[in-house]
Amino acid sequence: MSDQKVLIVGAGPTGLSLAIELARRGVAYRLIEKATARSDKSRALAVQARSLELMRPWGVADELVASGMKVYEAQFYVEKKASATVEFGDLGIDDTPYPHLLFASQADTERLCEAALERLGGRVERGVELVNALERDGFVATTLRGASGLEEARFDWVVGCDGAHSAVRHAAALPFEGGAYEQDFVLADLAIGWELPDRLFFFLGKGQNAVVFPLKDGLKRIIAMGGARPADAGEEPSLGEVEALLAAVCPHPFRFGDVKWKARFRLHHRGVSRYRAGRFLVAGDAAHIHSPAGGQGMNTGIQDAINLGWKLALVAEGRAPESLLDSYDEERRPVGQRLLQFTDRLFSVATSANPVLIWARNRLLPVFAPLMLRTKARRNIAFRFISQLGIRYTGSSIAGECGERAPDATIGAMLDSVNHLVDAYKEPRHHLVVFGAGDDARDFLRAATARYAPELDGLVIDDATARKRYGVDGAGWVLVRPDQCIGARAQSYDDGPLDAYFGARIAISSSKRSM
Repeated sequence: MSDQKVLIVGAGPTGLSLAIELARRGVAYRLIEKATARSDKSRALAVQARSLELMRPWGVADELVASGMKVYEAQFYVEKKASATVEFGDLGIDDTPYPHLLFASQADTERLCEAALERLGGRVERGVELVNALERDGFVATTLRGASGLEEARFDWVVGCDGAHSAVRHAAALPFEGGAYEQDFVLADLAIGWELPDRLFFFLGKGQNAVVFPLKDGLKRIIAMGGARPADAGEEPSLGEVEALLAAVCPHPFRFGDVKWKARFRLHHRGVSRYRAGRFLVAGDAAHIHSPAGGQGMNTGIQDAINLGWKLALVAEGRAPESLLDSYDEERRPVGQRLLQFTDRLFSVATSANPVLIWARNRLLPVFAPLMLRTKARRNIAFRFISQLGIRYTGSSIAGECGERAPDATIGAMLDSVNHLVDAYKEPRHHLVVFGAGDDARDFLRAATARYAPELDGLVIDDATARKRYGVDGAGWVLVRPDQCIGARAQSYDDGPLDAYFGARIAISSSKRSM
């Protein structure tokens, strides 16, 4: 075993998230990043409600909301004519503190996450790259290159959060299957002068499309495709090229102002067949890359890291067997696969050059989009999918019949200083929510937390809304995992399912439960 338990390669949102989760549990790690400075480019924009819930215990979520732009409407234009308007404001969702779409610069996400890591005493080692890694008997031997030259170091586990060209994925010999889309895209973050409100705009043309995202401080993000690529086109598009692409599909006069960033890019759709290979693990773009359709890529990486973090911590501390890490692949790989399938289909329809498909899309979308989202219930369903609130791990080896997200409820009067139930899950451990009001509920909680300390804390509540959302009718309890998913449930004060979870499922031995 090594004193340096975990090496995290890559300090983007995924790597930072994993480092935070390990630091919160006191696990020794190193977080290295090849780049010498954090990027100031906005890159990924969408921060979904589920990610915000999971980042809330770090003191990051509300800061991110304050630095970003909430969006409540999307406007479609088809062949330069105003078409459907889709509203997101009236969703009828009150089981999350974040019932909205949020666009925030990835630079802000990384800045706030790095600040949270520093508050925990952690740091990013910049200008350090993984040169080589080889699994030995019980550890991984690595060669790192930094400013002072080469360094040989050994770790118990190596996690690749290092993107599409992951050195960890190569070291683990994990195939990255898929392909590249043929279309070229241009991107620009800039000020746009026009007489349009702050909305999300989709401009659909005949083979040309553009999306305009509202950002803070009057800036907009343009992503456009279509048209002939200029013969003298470089890696970065000219402002004239961006202007021509937007003008081809936007009917309103506009002028460009301050330009923050321009780029030309192509998109890929690839994924690994497993997220763990021995002592190597991959997460985020190292495990799956896809089109930005739906705004879920960065969020999926963050949630990969949070699912992995508590499991890796228990294993690295010797409190759970290595087999617990198999549940990371078991739970998160299907999420990545579904995301690849969804974004591929959506992207193919949105960017198709087939005249028949273009005609059908441009004629049918304006009709069916408002119909599909006409009622509050339908908008609720759509939001839960896009926001990733609906992700569940039901059927996994450690979730069984549970595995759904632990919803919020406003129960401040029951918990003194806690207004949102999700704030009771702040500490990096399991949480037992016991429903009831009498001594028997408090006695059950007291005995359970004593038996499974320090891995378990809890609370007693008797709130009708929370009961309904957690599926407990009378006396009973729910176990909430550190990643705010439900791990077990009982409709009585029977501790059998609790013992089964900590025993057979995650296999924390009785001698280590009281550490």
